[in-house]
Order: sequence, then C-alpha cells, then structure tokens
Amino acid sequence: MIKVLYFGIAQEIAGKTGEEFGVESTTGLRRQIYEKYPRMKTVVFRLALNGTMLTTDTSLKDNDIIALLPPFAGG
Repeated sequence: MIKVLYFGIAQEIAGKTGEEFGVESTTGLRRQIYEKYPRMKTVVFRLALNGTMLTTDTSLKDNDIIALLPPFAGG
C-alpha cells in the first residue's frame, strides 16, 4: 500500500487529506484516482514521490508516499 497526500483543490475534491492505494505505478495510481474522483480529471497536478518531484511514470513500492500537488497561488 502507498499513501497519497492531497493538497489544494485535490484535497477539496477528495474530501480528505490523504488515503492509501494498492498500486504498482504512478500510472495505475492516476487511473484509480480518476475512477474514484472523476472531477480530478479536470485538475492539473504533479506527483512527488517521497519528497522528489516526478516527471515520468514511476514504479511504486509499499510504504511510498505520494503527494498530489496542484498549482498553488501566492508568491
């Protein structure tokens, strides 16, 4: 199981700050998130794995932490 942390609009859509998923890759994670929260398809977001921003599909392992990061306003 991996833990997903939601921020900004993603947190509003999910209605929680985080939850766990049983997936093996970030592609599988996106698929499950979109199935569970269809509105999330309209949100542009990036993923960070254990504190490192991702740019490609990545394999996941138990106890990984993914942060789902939409754009943030402010300066």
